[in-house]
Amino acid sequence: MVYYYVSETTKELVGPVELPVIPGVGVVLPGNAIELPEALPAAETGYVWVWRNGAASQLIDLRNREAYRKDTGGVEIWFELGPLPDYLTLKPRPGEYYFWLNDDWVLDLAAELTGKTAQANAQRDSRLFQIVIRVAPLQYAYELGEATSVQLATLQEWKRYALKLMDIEQQPDFPMIIDWPASPVSGVTV
Repeated sequence: MVYYYVSETTKELVGPVELPVIPGVGVVLPGNAIELPEALPAAETGYVWVWRNGAASQLIDLRNREAYRKDTGGVEIWFELGPLPDYLTLKPRPGEYYFWLNDDWVLDLAAELTGKTAQANAQRDSRLFQIVIRVAPLQYAYELGEATSVQLATLQEWKRYALKLMDIEQQPDFPMIIDWPASPVSGVTV
């Protein structure tokens, strides 16, 4: 006879183990152990032996692995034996514009286009705001007739840069690929 301990929480079989023989009594089977007629073969890779419904069977072991929610792509650590519930998958979500369909992640092209357009417009608007800060003093100097030739040239460069920024939507691969125009002042990130 072969003995195995049974985990109280997971019903996983641990063993085989040798139980002590007590003189005059024999082998005493603890409450958390079972007796089988022969040793179980090694479990298949990724599986463990469990004792359920009065029989030993193999169950997939995905414990301590990252699983991903099919509705949001959010990550969860899985701690249980057995297959994942239907709302989880082992496949990570490739990006924010993917949704779960027919057992795989599918790119939502319309959502990606909308999202990347919004991101590009926000970045463009941020750059235009920086231009306003730099152009205002130069424009004041020009309006007051106090601008130097260098200031006038710089003012024109910033205005040309602003016009190029306004034209990014005309680029053939917008918004997926954007060739951002260079800032007129090297070393200035806008």
